[in-house]
Amino acid sequence: MGNLFKWLLRIFTGCFGIGSVLAFAALAGPVTSSIIIAETNYNFGQLSEMEPLSHDFIVKNSGKAILNIRDVKPS
Repeated sequence: MGNLFKWLLRIFTGCFGIGSVLAFAALAGPVTSSIIIAETNYNFGQLSEMEPLSHDFIVKNSGKAILNIRDVKPS
């Protein structure tokens, strides 16, 4: 009788633990990406056709999922 009780207690504890993990995951909400760009415009000033231009824009993913940037267009 003692072994049966221990076995049932382990099954109950395991099911309760799995249920708790699944409930926590459901309450946490969807995992999404979120883009943060501090500077969205940059003025190069007066341009010369002979000089190459470049500027670094800092892009940060503040979400939990992978951030996929599929297209970038200059204005």
